[in-house]
Amino acid sequence: MIKTFAGLTVFLVLASAAQASFAPSTSPIPSLRQNSDIKVVKSPQRLERSLIPRLRGSVRNTVDNRDTREIDTLVQIAEHDRQKELFRQKSKNSGVERKPTIGLTHITRSLIPRLRPNYLAQSVAVRQPVKAKPEKKRILSVRSRKGSVCGVASIKGTNAARINGKGSCGIARPVKVTQVAGVDLTRELTVNCSTAKKLDKWVARSVKPTIGRQGGGIAKLQIIGGYACRTRNSKRGAKVSEHARGNAVDIAGFVLNDGTVYSVKRNWRRGNGRRTLRRLHKSACGPFGTVLGPNADRHHQDHFHLDTARHRSGAYCR
Repeated sequence: MIKTFAGLTVFLVLASAAQASFAPSTSPIPSLRQNSDIKVVKSPQRLERSLIPRLRGSVRNTVDNRDTREIDTLVQIAEHDRQKELFRQKSKNSGVERKPTIGLTHITRSLIPRLRPNYLAQSVAVRQPVKAKPEKKRILSVRSRKGSVCGVASIKGTNAARINGKGSCGIARPVKVTQVAGVDLTRELTVNCSTAKKLDKWVARSVKPTIGRQGGGIAKLQIIGGYACRTRNSKRGAKVSEHARGNAVDIAGFVLNDGTVYSVKRNWRRGNGRRTLRRLHKSACGPFGTVLGPNADRHHQDHFHLDTARHRSGAYCR
């Protein structure tokens, strides 16, 4: 009995060795494939397009010396072809022509043209463009022009009737201004639109930046003169003043938000507002044709005279 069992054991060992020596290269037993003398010939074309990740990964570094990017591209193309074929089969079986359904948004948006199949690219082109919503009208711009004159939103006031004065006095289209560049006037100013626009720009571009945050910023302009049918400095025989044509404005001071007043009469030569007043006087020279202050003569010791007159030699500033 023992001899029979030993004989069967020896027979099985010899049979296994013989089978291993003649095992095919495709044997599912790894040990048999490794010991086989037959070399395995892999099919690069099939493996590199295989949908099984482990098969693609096994040949990435061995197939035709192709780099990783090229193999990934080939795999994507194969996947696109498969999707296209599935789409055709579904359309054929249903018997109804369908529009292509985009399942892979990353394919339709690919920057590489060959990665976008025709049926996907056409479906993108069929999409209707999104209509832009009409912009809502800005109510703020309409409100800002309410009560404005001279076609400028920042100039507040009312239009007045034509003024016909004696001689060369008068204004064809006068306006009564109450605010310029967001700064109130202490009294209604009657001038023409040209002067109103000059005043508005000067306040916005020079007065506000010059005063800045002093006293919380500029709040009001002290107006003491606008339209007046008179001669220069009210002298007999003198030329007609620019006030008589609506071209001039007289400013006595600048009121700040905290109540501080930079008065031309009191602070031109002394006080905290001395430097500010001199800078304002200088900044008006250019925007206005004539700028007169306390250094001009005794008639302008308490105010700035600003007018839009033109002089051959340029702006006249004293």
